[in-house]
This record gives sequence, structure tokens and C-alpha cells, in this order.
Amino acid sequence: MFGFAWLTLRQAQQALRNGRLEEAQRLLEQPAARSHRKAGELLVDLARAFAERGERNLRKDDTEAAWADLLQAEQLGTAHKASERLRQALTSLALAQLRALIQTADLDRAEGTVVRMRQRNVNSLELGTLEEGLRDWLRARELAGRGEFALAVELAAQASRLLGINSRLEAFHTELLRHQQTFPELLARLHEAASNERWQEVVERAEQVLAAAPVHPEARALRTRAWRALEPTSTALPDGDDEKGPADLAFRFFLWIDGVGGYLVCLANRVTFGQALPGARVDVPLVADVSRLHATLTRDGEGYLLEAVRPIQVNGATVTRALLQPGDRVTIGASCQFLFRLPMAANTSARLELVSGHRLPVAVDGVLLMAETLVLAAGAQAHVSIPGLKKPMVLFRHRDGLGLRVQAEVRVNGQPVSGRTILPACATVSGEDVSFAIEPAE
Repeated sequence: MFGFAWLTLRQAQQALRNGRLEEAQRLLEQPAARSHRKAGELLVDLARAFAERGERNLRKDDTEAAWADLLQAEQLGTAHKASERLRQALTSLALAQLRALIQTADLDRAEGTVVRMRQRNVNSLELGTLEEGLRDWLRARELAGRGEFALAVELAAQASRLLGINSRLEAFHTELLRHQQTFPELLARLHEAASNERWQEVVERAEQVLAAAPVHPEARALRTRAWRALEPTSTALPDGDDEKGPADLAFRFFLWIDGVGGYLVCLANRVTFGQALPGARVDVPLVADVSRLHATLTRDGEGYLLEAVRPIQVNGATVTRALLQPGDRVTIGASCQFLFRLPMAANTSARLELVSGHRLPVAVDGVLLMAETLVLAAGAQAHVSIPGLKKPMVLFRHRDGLGLRVQAEVRVNGQPVSGRTILPACATVSGEDVSFAIEPAE
């Protein structure tokens, strides 16, 4: 046993001398080597080597690698001074990055930065203060989205006291104060129009309310009710992806736009994610190292709720369920990532952008989660941006299938149409400055 321990220590020493630090660590963790009296000296040398490599990575601006080396060094439990110096440098850099993100109101990335710092055992008074202020700002934003402006104003003021001078936060606080004054009147006018069944006015008033509070539940419900009253033949699909909808409206379809790209459009309120396997019954099949059924995303009155069946992360934090916010980065499995977007404030249709290089079995540029409508327009405030499109086009749900609303004449499968029309299950739409096709994905 002694000879075997001596040989293991020799191998570890050689690996350490040649910069193979992980190999040296693996050898020193073997029971025979751990009990040898010289193992402690080698562990100190190994901790110093990890810290020195971390410093070199930091000088190369590879902070992720530097953090990994630091945590490896600290895991050895030798409390080497080089590790302490590296931790101080990385902590100072992380705090500076966090302050910059907060100053520019990049709150979602700032929140992810705080999570990573806590995971790396960063403890400082400044981090605690910034974390509390950021949490108040995020909570104020969430409350404002629901129209609860009084509490949002209070939290924004508290965030300002914690975070100090911040022009973006001051502008946000000023906007909240303005909405706090005007919002009750907007809401009263909406309810008055609804009680008198002036449905066209209800739509207009609801849009005004939702411009101030994008997820206000009453305004969204009244707007939907008004749409149904104005268009009695229009209806939303039933909840749940096991129920059957109209024969001409598949629960998933492909949207192919010439010169722009392709999209998988999902209409169900509940969408499943999993591995692309033969016979797999998931809505978004991924060619990636994920489980057969990995996660679900449900749309309801509160927004989009992500629930994990297998490990997922949101902005770097492992979660089992999360209410997604615009800009959230979701990691499914080890590395498959998508960004969650809500391009239009008063429209609950969402866009998922694959950003990790993974793909679906059919090559598409993204996934669209369609609520009531999808807007195709030239600007960034659209579910699909089509450069050069002079007048927006809107796809909408209808009990007879998928509807199209246009402001100019187009051809559907070669036939001229204008205004509103119902599209067949497979359709080609061509106009002066756009051409696209739809086909069922089932």
C-alpha cells in the first residue's frame, strides 16, 4: 500500500509540474494518496497552481475560466493567499459589472449576475445592498405591469434609496407617478364602456390601459370579450393540447416567409419541449441532449409559466418553475438555450429564439407562441419583422381556421383578396412586398 501511495504521489507531482492540474487533483483524491504525509504539501502546491492559472485567465478576460479555477482551488481547502487575491479581484470585477448593468437598467442580466455571484459564494455588504435594490426595482416593474402603481411607486423609491443616483430608475419612478395619477381614470372609462356594451370603445380603452399596464388582467379579459362581441364568428382555441380544434386550424403550423425565414407556430396554451425522437409527441422537438419530455410552457392570465420535468435554468439559475419575463434566457438540458421575447406590449403572443446553435428537425429560425394574433410588420415591434413591408399583416384565430387581415390586396393561392379572409390549411400568400406560405406541422 505504501509503495502504491508513493507511486500515485509521483504521478500527481509530474502532472502538476506539466500543468495537468485536473489530473493531479484526481490522483491526490485517491484514498491511498490522501493518507500519505506528503499529500498535504502537494495539495497546497495544486491550490496555488489553480489560483495562478485563474489569474492568467483573468488577465486574458476569460472570467468564467478564472472563476472555475478559483472554485477548484478553494475546494482543496488549503486557504492559500493566492486564492484570496484572485477572489478579491473577481469579486471586484463582478460588482463593477453588476453596477453597470443596473445603471443601464438591464435588470434581467443583472439578476442573472447576482444569482451567479451567490452560487460562487460571493458575500459583501455592497452585493447585499445592490441585490435588495434590484429586487425592489424588479418587483416594482412586475406590479406596474399589473396596474398596481401605488405599491410600485413605493418600491421604486425604496430601490432608488438603495441604488443611489440612477437616471433610468428616476425616469421609471417618474413614469410610475404619472401612471398612478392617470390610470384610475383610464380604468374607470374602460369599465363604463364595458357596462354599456360599447365594444369598439372597449377595445380602444383596453389598449390604453394595456399600454400603461401590459398584463392588467381585467383589461385583457374585457378586450377579449369586446373582440368576440365585434366578431361573433371568431373564437380562441380551447385550452390543453389534447383537445381537438377546428379541422382547418392545426395546433402547429409552419410559416415560411421569403427572404426572412421560417417559424414553427404553436397555438396551444400549453407547449411541451423534448428531444426530437421518432414517434416523440412534443410540440417543440429539439435536436439536442435533452430528455424525451423535458419542460412545459403554459400561457395563462399571468403570462408564461415554465415548468421543469428535467433540469432547466433561467438566466443561469436552476429552477423547477418560473414565470418568464421578456429577455429571459432559458437553458434546457446541458446547453440548449432560447431567448423568450414578447415583442408587443399589448399582445401576449411570444417568440422563442434558439441562440445556442441547436435546431429542430425542420430547420426554422424560431418558434412563435400564438395567442389571439400574430403581427407581421417592418419594425422591431412585431412578432416577425419583415423589412420593406409597407403595411402590417395580421394572422388571427377563427373558428373556421386561420384568418388573415391585410390593408392592401394580396393573392391567396392565386386568388385576389383584400381586408379579411380565412386561409386554407395550406396556403401561399403573395403581395407587392412580401410572400409567405403556411402548412400544417402535424
